[in-house]
Amino acid sequence: MDPREPKPETKASQPVELLFECKVYYEDTDCMGVVYHANYLRYLERARTEYVEQRLASVVEYHKNGYMFMVHKIEIVYHSPAKLGDALVVRTWIENTTRFRIVVKQIITKKGEPRDYLITATVTLVAVGLDGELLQIPREFHEL
Repeated sequence: MDPREPKPETKASQPVELLFECKVYYEDTDCMGVVYHANYLRYLERARTEYVEQRLASVVEYHKNGYMFMVHKIEIVYHSPAKLGDALVVRTWIENTTRFRIVVKQIITKKGEPRDYLITATVTLVAVGLDGELLQIPREFHEL
């Protein structure tokens, strides 16, 4: 068994999708009070981190065990802008996995308006070791 592989307790009984709530602050916006496009990446990253921590184990534990998760590819469609003061909900789930990739789907909406998408994203992650070499995705991700 690879000593770098974490042995978290899989919380498989939890829902497949995670809802992560956040708020748009002044620092997130441009001069017109609209969220700057790159700041959506922060919301998506925070939601993915919470997803892993709630469904599997702390990202810190994965790091301690030699796994660093990196974005390999990201596709974002901007449907409608979020604005200063908006309460947002980021929906996150794993769409599929392969031996070396995790494909995550994410949708951002305004809280209370779940059918009006602001952002839809597909994020492909890979795992690398401390040496930067590509690693196989830990088995527990395939179970999600």
